[in-house]
Amino acid sequence: MKKLTAFALSCFMFLALTACGGNNGGNSGGNKTAKDGGTYIIAQQGEPASMNPDTVSDDYLYPIAQNMFNRLVKLNNNYEVLPDLATSWESSDDALTHTFHLNEKAKWWDGEAVTSEDVKYTFDTIVEKNYANKSVFANVKEIEAKDDLTLIFHMSAPDASFLSNVAWYGTFIMPQHVLDGQDWQKSDFNQNPVGSGPFKLSKWNKGTDLRLVKNAEYWGDVAHLDEIVYTVIPDANTAYQAWLNNEVDEIPSALIPTSEIASMQENGDYNWVNQEWPSPYYMTFNLNEGPFKDVKVRKAIAMGVDRNEVSEKAFSGYKPANDYFITKIFTSSLNDNAKQPSYDPEGAMKLLEEAGYKKNKDGYYFETKLTIFEGFEDAANVLVADLEKIGVKCTLSVVDYNVWQENAWKNQEFELTMVAGFQGPDVLGAGRRWTTDGVINVNFYSNEKVDTLYKEALAAATQEEVDAKMKDIQAILAEDLPLILLVNYTDVCAYKSNVQGHPMYTDEQGGSRAKAGFNEMTYVWLDN
Repeated sequence: MKKLTAFALSCFMFLALTACGGNNGGNSGGNKTAKDGGTYIIAQQGEPASMNPDTVSDDYLYPIAQNMFNRLVKLNNNYEVLPDLATSWESSDDALTHTFHLNEKAKWWDGEAVTSEDVKYTFDTIVEKNYANKSVFANVKEIEAKDDLTLIFHMSAPDASFLSNVAWYGTFIMPQHVLDGQDWQKSDFNQNPVGSGPFKLSKWNKGTDLRLVKNAEYWGDVAHLDEIVYTVIPDANTAYQAWLNNEVDEIPSALIPTSEIASMQENGDYNWVNQEWPSPYYMTFNLNEGPFKDVKVRKAIAMGVDRNEVSEKAFSGYKPANDYFITKIFTSSLNDNAKQPSYDPEGAMKLLEEAGYKKNKDGYYFETKLTIFEGFEDAANVLVADLEKIGVKCTLSVVDYNVWQENAWKNQEFELTMVAGFQGPDVLGAGRRWTTDGVINVNFYSNEKVDTLYKEALAAATQEEVDAKMKDIQAILAEDLPLILLVNYTDVCAYKSNVQGHPMYTDEQGGSRAKAGFNEMTYVWLDN
């Protein structure tokens, strides 16, 4: 059994993390004066497992955690690394030393100062206990708290993604004076946290909602909103109707039916933001047992899946089909000689017969099951229909996300499954899907050559070197076919026109994208 250390964010794409681009009406721009007060209600399809965002993957906690805790540095919706607890940082010429300088004003909710010892304690514990983001520190030899406000990372090797990964996921700083000596996974902290962020936990009504209130004593920019309510609405249609009825102020963008987007954009009631980001949809195989151990069968499935049909039928074309093994957003790294197999159902059936399969009396070569969690249904139904056309009977199983995480991801109890989500802010993030120790390597794929090339890419001095290594990796993936990249993730986000200061908006749109984290609500305010 492989220990679960993965980023669930990388599987649950419905919490919109990034955005940029078009405003199609309704946004007043950045000339209004912000107003304080009010309650902002955000619909989520599930609730967090705990209040510690560093131990295990928890996408339902991630947007909440960004408002309760701080990181050393944070990532905004432009994929830029911004100051958070650290006001500045510098690296040595050989990239083996990174020094961060902390904000002297930073405090925990209980009034204690946030120091470099808290940061060291947090990261050392993540590594020692093998928590969710341990891989970020794979090239860190030692973390030195030089003084209260100075932290130094001594690296064993250069790491081209280190800074952006520290800014990303599962690296929220925890209070040493509260947690020292405790088991993070059993601590009362999981229900009653002490953070350093702009909002405090007010009340957690299990199964219903979770409420944050403004931290009026926040050491940084004090929030405008009085309260944020994260309300649990598991059913997508119910959440969408609640949004239309003004019962909630925000829903995950994927809950807006693509069939409704065009008509909704014709009026001025919404602010629209479009973004293609590194969060492709995959279908992945169980490589260790069952029919998909055979690369011929995997190739047959890849040839039998019409990625353009997935794009059109499941996403009305808003999420474009992908021919590569990495998302198209990283154009310089694409290998045009190592694309995924083209759609060829006749060729797919021929390959299945070459693999030793014969159709039974019902016309099927074999039966399989596609196990997904809520949110993948539209794409999954297209895949099931495509497999039917090549003589593979596929049953669709939709389970709760936590069940999927435990059974499919942790214990590999699946034959086919689907994953998606933000892989990281640069092309090297794709390696998390297909390196042996990749933290979102759901099917446990392992190829020594891939691992070696990826390590060389991480240590590369130039983008050209990174691109060359990534192209070589794609050539191997084209031979092994451990997964099928279906579509690139293009998000079409809509917000009520009274919502201002949102981290999804640019400055020109009256937003805070240049200074706020992904889901950081510090600068959000309501115009009425």
